[in-house]
Amino acid sequence: MAEVWDSDTVAVRNLGVTERHPLLVTCNRSEERHPFYSDTHYELELGVVCEGKTQRQIGGSDRTLGPGDVWLCGMWEPHRYRVVEAPNESILMVIRPQMLVDLRFDEDPDHRWLLPFTVPSEQRPRPSPELRRDILAWAKRMRRTIGDPHPRCALTQRVLLMELLLMLDREWSYAPADRVPAHVAGVDQAVQLVFEHRRGITAQDAARRCGFSRNHFNRLFTELMGMSFAKFSLRYRLSGVASQLVRTPDPLKAIAPVWGFTDASHLLRCFKKQYGCTPLSYRRARGQVPV
Repeated sequence: MAEVWDSDTVAVRNLGVTERHPLLVTCNRSEERHPFYSDTHYELELGVVCEGKTQRQIGGSDRTLGPGDVWLCGMWEPHRYRVVEAPNESILMVIRPQMLVDLRFDEDPDHRWLLPFTVPSEQRPRPSPELRRDILAWAKRMRRTIGDPHPRCALTQRVLLMELLLMLDREWSYAPADRVPAHVAGVDQAVQLVFEHRRGITAQDAARRCGFSRNHFNRLFTELMGMSFAKFSLRYRLSGVASQLVRTPDPLKAIAPVWGFTDASHLLRCFKKQYGCTPLSYRRARGQVPV
């Protein structure tokens, strides 16, 4: 059983992925062990341990990962990790969820790329010893793309990400595409609705679209995503606000209606509660000053 920690004290971060740059790949190395570091963010996280061992606590799982092991972290899912054996090196991919939601291929149009990130943490893919060897070979190829100035490097990284997800899917038997549990499919659909309605969609409307009662829908969504639908929707819209603050000089009164807030003061209150600072402070700290 994973040690319980107060997820409300976990740092909330915006990791900087955008619609134009939906995937961030880094190689993280540590020459010594270190204590737990806690984190939570809107973006998905997929990582591969290349060297050493790392203890990771995500949702209800508590695992020590070695070379070739992977971890998957869902949207706004509190998690923490520590290096338990050094030197330690990992490949980390931070993914804008819409990138996976929007993936469709004629060869397998029903494949659900987001599914491994939304099932309970203890049921996510875990590679066998044989697959871990293949994953380490994959990690060497991904590592070579980091810092590559080639203009097609980002596309190469996206293809490699899909390759890894398909490698993991070969051994994963949680829910084949033709037998996705109704409650998981419903939550996936609700997440898509949030992405499609940046001005906000109510839990009642989402439940109706997914074919559930409101109470049943809220319970299922909270069980799979770790928070209520309303909170997930609000956090998504605030992450959109944060991105727009950095990308544009738009004033709050222009940004607020785009993301479903009544006015600038409503947005200000919600933003301060989520990020612990004002939108102006957030914008200035990231080098964008309004004109």
